[in-house]
Amino acid sequence: MRRRPLLLGAVCLPVLAQEAEATRVPLVPGLTVVTALHEPGVGDYESVKRLAARMQRPAPGWRIDYRASLPAGQVQSTRLQSDADLASATVYRSRFESDTEEHYPGSTALGMSAAVLRALRTSGSTPFTVVEAPEWLRQPASAGAGALALARALTAVELLLRGELKAAVPPTGTQPVLVNGRVVDLSVRWAEGLLTARDGTRVAVRLAVLDDDANPLALAWRIAAAQLTVVRLDWPRPDAGTALAGELKRTGRAALPGLYFDFGQATLQPGSDATISACVQALKSLPGRWRVEGHTDAIGREPANRALSLARSQAVRQALVTRDPALAARLESSGLGAVRPVGDNATADGRARNRRVELVQL
Repeated sequence: MRRRPLLLGAVCLPVLAQEAEATRVPLVPGLTVVTALHEPGVGDYESVKRLAARMQRPAPGWRIDYRASLPAGQVQSTRLQSDADLASATVYRSRFESDTEEHYPGSTALGMSAAVLRALRTSGSTPFTVVEAPEWLRQPASAGAGALALARALTAVELLLRGELKAAVPPTGTQPVLVNGRVVDLSVRWAEGLLTARDGTRVAVRLAVLDDDANPLALAWRIAAAQLTVVRLDWPRPDAGTALAGELKRTGRAALPGLYFDFGQATLQPGSDATISACVQALKSLPGRWRVEGHTDAIGREPANRALSLARSQAVRQALVTRDPALAARLESSGLGAVRPVGDNATADGRARNRRVELVQL
């Protein structure tokens, strides 16, 4: 049986432009990182990490909200990430393991620290540790099971993979990612190594991180048989409503950035609020009637894809009307499934481009 490709529930944008640049990804409130993952024993799933707010306690840094749609169910968690660890930690702990607030001093959650990246750039190698967890610990906890999940996290034997990370050959390259609605070839630095577990098992690790000391975000990695690829990056833009209105006026259609859905679902996640507000602002400045169009990738059966795309378009329309009831007479919705792809359905980033919601002038 053919293995099912990585699936993402988040709506993404079509290709608006192809760029090759060292675009910076700022650490700002609202920065959202959408990833496609595959883990043995878990399967294919998506995760969404969002910089929710700055914090001052227990140390200056960030609160990261995490949401994942695993085949077995939903996982929600929060991680406290200190500025000091973003600067100098040599431990990478990418997994959000429980349904409670997490704080792991001495580690990073989004990628490498600036010190690790600089060491790779200047000397070509650096000590590095990856923290894994038993597979059962990664399963979603049931509602109200936060105390149990925390107890398990505190008592479980973690899998520490320690060793030396070295610059790959070649050490630099690019990684295509949807960045605020545009496909950008982000400049990355590749690193790899054989890390060793406590029992002597050696595990191959390969990572691509954003080549930026201010935010060495992990854009792709492979740890043993597990894989991660960042397919989308969004962060708030103060001119989002004006920019959307301009595109709609020029072309009569536009994809809506910053909309997030759970895997196979049509309920908008709270992180979608800024985009809904920008869309309402844009529509208030434009005349006429508009259609909210939903699109999917080509995974699954077409009847199901059409139903999902319609349900998502209806959810977006309802959110817009709830925000501004006057839009009810100006908006209709439709779902087109996978019949109008804008990316390659054979790749994770291509499928991400195909999952989108658009506004189209009637």
